[in-house]
Amino acid sequence: MRHRRVVAGVLGLLLGGAALVWMGRTLDLPALRRSAAAVPAWQWGLASTGILLSYALRAARLHAEWQPRTGARYAECLQLFLLHNAAAAWLPMRSGEAGYPLWLHRRWQVPPGESLRSLLWLRVQDALVLALLSATLWTALAADWPATAALATAALATGVVVAAGVRLTHRGSGRGWLCCLGNWVVKLAVIAAMLAAVGALPAAAALRGAVGGEWAGVLPLQAPGGLGSYEAGVWIASGSGQAALATVVGAALLVHALTLGLAGLTGLVAIAAAALSNRNTSALQTT
Repeated sequence: MRHRRVVAGVLGLLLGGAALVWMGRTLDLPALRRSAAAVPAWQWGLASTGILLSYALRAARLHAEWQPRTGARYAECLQLFLLHNAAAAWLPMRSGEAGYPLWLHRRWQVPPGESLRSLLWLRVQDALVLALLSATLWTALAADWPATAALATAALATGVVVAAGVRLTHRGSGRGWLCCLGNWVVKLAVIAAMLAAVGALPAAAALRGAVGGEWAGVLPLQAPGGLGSYEAGVWIASGSGQAALATVVGAALLVHALTLGLAGLTGLVAIAAAALSNRNTSALQTT
């Protein structure tokens, strides 16, 4: 196990180095700075709020799963999500996923087998919802639907399929599925809007790029933070061509930096909140 972690770390560093070299040769840094500065501060703030809303929905999904079994409070599920999200985002080769069963065991004494099944289910649920959204979106965009109408239709169609699936299989709570769907719709909308704003992409290309970036994130071989693979996924899926490579990769990098920064920052907030809670608990026990 330790040998695997070392190998994963080395591969992650190599991928990270290769990604930096590729982006360094691709990007026009002065143009990238101008693109970032051209987007109003309120739009960056609105995008950040949207990403935080997606975090709240993912925490609500955890609450729907664990509250009936453990009596977990929403605040505890939010803390768990923020810690897990930061680790998954920043550690190489998706090694941050290992923290999920550890935190569940520490917090609610959940057996490792049960927590691993939960983690697998969450990932399967994400993949199913994203696949349904992607298929409907691609079909609608190929028919030249406006991006907003395509996303709304994809959300509605996915919701109908999910509702039918829950009724037939009884797997997962309706609230958990709804939170999963809401998270993906919000996240794709926010990322597409920022790609369009920063990279001057047409709305349809930006939405396709947002979907492509998310699918690139499921690759088993990842540099720390998913650097390189995410940007490549956005560019390929957007269909922008070689001429727009620097612009699209630069826009994807800026949006990626926003999501990584928020993941890291909220993870630090969760760590600080946990430390403060433990300190208060210790103080109460000693008085």
